[in-house]
Amino acid sequence: MDHRHLYKMKKINPLFILFLFCACVEHEFFFQVTPDGSYKVHYSAHGDKIDLLDHDFPIPSGVKWTIHSTMEQIEAESYDYTAHSSFKRNEKFPETFFTGDSIYLESLLKHPTEIIHSNWFFWETFVFNAKFKGRLMESKYPLIAHLKTSPDDPPEHWLKEGLAYLLSETLLQTPLDWNSRPIIMAELNNWIINDLQSVNDSILYEELDYYKNMGLDVIMQPAPPDLYSEMDSIFKSLEDELIISMDLDGDNFNYKLILPGVLQTTNADSLAGDTLLWSFELRDYMNEDYMMAAESIIDYPARQKAGIAFIILLGLLFIGIQIRKKRTN
Repeated sequence: MDHRHLYKMKKINPLFILFLFCACVEHEFFFQVTPDGSYKVHYSAHGDKIDLLDHDFPIPSGVKWTIHSTMEQIEAESYDYTAHSSFKRNEKFPETFFTGDSIYLESLLKHPTEIIHSNWFFWETFVFNAKFKGRLMESKYPLIAHLKTSPDDPPEHWLKEGLAYLLSETLLQTPLDWNSRPIIMAELNNWIINDLQSVNDSILYEELDYYKNMGLDVIMQPAPPDLYSEMDSIFKSLEDELIISMDLDGDNFNYKLILPGVLQTTNADSLAGDTLLWSFELRDYMNEDYMMAAESIIDYPARQKAGIAFIILLGLLFIGIQIRKKRTN
């Protein structure tokens, strides 16, 4: 059975086609928290239209957001996109703005954010925690990670490494019988060493779909047919993850935050008046999580004094009761 013929019926997205042509997009989030714990978010982006609309960083959309965009106007080198929305007290911010079903959630860039308001009567606290989840590129494909940190010194065989990882990881995540997995893995490693590694990098770039299908044929043909669909889904999830990670190169992010009260702690890059600022790019979260944190407090001295006075009064009352009991005894 020629499994490649079967696989041609599947929809295959080209790998790495735009990797060497990075467009730049500037993203900015401005969080403004009110004393009641609710907050407003203003998002703005400026850059290439294709990169604004692709899935590396989906932009806010939907009825919750008030949108203004220049992308429907005349052809231009770059475009602007803004979105505004309000959130209730302790309402979680979306960890991704992607709303479709063409990409698995596991592949997407996650940016969970929470603003927690706590009212302790004597004081109120406002805690901001946000992160861009690390893409773990160095542990998954170190040559590609090197390519992104040192684009002027591209390593050889980075494309082979990426394809080999996708195929090997697909095989590892497939629920195969314990005795068939090592056999198929040995066949895949043999193909990688004897066939894939002998291909010139430029030829592999031009004929990537052909070699990708060959590799998929190696791991799927010996597998039970009822696993074909699952293996296809696993490969696509891993492929999309890598494509998104690569396409994020050139996207710059700026986070701005205003919290009520007096700032207590933060890891912000800088402070301009009452505005906290963070600036980062792919290399800041390509491996580990990029964390943003800040905490502020509103004190109520009058309540605190009244509370202290009340506690003293209770203490005196208790002492008085104890003295009275001793006298009566």
